Amino acid sequence: MNGGSIFTLAGSDDLGGGMKASFTLQAGFNAGNGTMSNGGTITTSSVFNRQSNVALSGGFGTITLGSQLNTYIAGAAGTVLPGSIFGAFDVAAIVGSGEYTQGGSVGGGATGFFIPNAITYSTPDLGGMGLSVQKQLQGSGAANDDATAVSGSASLGDVKASFGYLDRAQTRKSWTVGAMAPIGPLTANLRYSEADPAGAVAAVTQIRGGVSYALTDSTTLTLQHATNSGSAKGDLTSIGALYSLSKATSLYAHYSGANGGFGGGGAYGAANSTAAKGGSSVAVGVVTNF
Repeated sequence: MNGGSIFTLAGSDDLGGGMKASFTLQAGFNAGNGTMSNGGTITTSSVFNRQSNVALSGGFGTITLGSQLNTYIAGAAGTVLPGSIFGAFDVAAIVGSGEYTQGGSVGGGATGFFIPNAITYSTPDLGGMGLSVQKQLQGSGAANDDATAVSGSASLGDVKASFGYLDRAQTRKSWTVGAMAPIGPLTANLRYSEADPAGAVAAVTQIRGGVSYALTDSTTLTLQHATNSGSAKGDLTSIGALYSLSKATSLYAHYSGANGGFGGGGAYGAANSTAAKGGSSVAVGVVTNF
C-alpha cells in the first residue's frame, strides 16, 4: 500500500530558441502477475493507463495536452514529508478516491488521479513561485468529466507552501493548503483540506500533520497523524522508517492504525466513510527508482 509499480516512456526534442517539445506515456502494472493496474483509465485494454500526453515548453512556461496528472494533486504533493510513508496517499486521503474518478466510474487503486482530455498551463519559475491551471474538456464521455483545477507553490527560504483547488462540475469542489519547514533536526508539515460533495453528502475536512527525522544519512524516521471530520470522521496514525541502500533503492517498514472513516480497507483514504471499525496494517518492502 506504499505505492504501485509503473513504467514510463518519455522523450523530448530541442526546437531551439529555448523551446522544447516532449511526450510522456506512462503505465501502471501489477508486479505480482504482470497485468495492467494502478492506473487512471477504466478499461482493461488501456496500456498507458496513467498518462499519455504531449507538451510544449519555453520561456513562457509549459502547455500540456492529453491524459495527465490532476494538477490539484500538486497542491498537496508539494509539501509531502521526506520519507513519507503516506506517499501519494498523502494526497488521496484528503478526499477519497471519488475525488478523481472519470465519468463516475472507478477501477481501483490510484484510479482517477489522472485527468483525460485535459489542457494544462504551468508558469516558469517565478522567483521561487509557480502556478498551474488545468481544464478538462467535455469530450471524455460522461457529463461529470468536466474539471477545472489550480495549484500553486512557493518557497520562502527553507519554508515551502502549496495549495490546490478543484471544481468537478457535477461531483464536488475541494481545496487544500499546507506548508513544510525544518525545525532543528526535524522536518514538519501541516495541511488543511476540505471537500464539499454535490448532493446531500456532508463535506469532509481533514487536518494532517507529521514530522520526519533524518537519523543518519541513510535512515529517515516518520510520524504522521490525520483526523477527519464530517461524513468521513476518523483518525489515522502512522509510524515508519526508510533506509536507503543507494540513491535508487530503499527498504521501508511502517505501521498504520485507523478508526472511523479511515477504517477497513480504506486505511489510507477517506472514501471508506461507512466503516464501523478501524483497521491496522504493517508493511515491509523495497522500492527502486531507475
